[in-house]
Amino acid sequence: MSVQREELHHLIDELPEEQVGRVLALVRGSVPGHTSRKAVLATLAAVQERMSGVTGADEELQSLRDQLRD
Repeated sequence: MSVQREELHHLIDELPEEQVGRVLALVRGSVPGHTSRKAVLATLAAVQERMSGVTGADEELQSLRDQLRD
């Protein structure tokens, strides 16, 4: 592990628990595609569940999901 990564781990270990989430959000936001893709897929899953049984909704949501994977 690099010195910088070790320092980051050490600093996070020193943070009060209530501040760790904010640091993780900042780091995750810096990783391309990390949170945005997961958030979009989670939203699509929630919409699909609510729209289950509505004609054409499942197919449209699957099409959007497939586009995200490309």
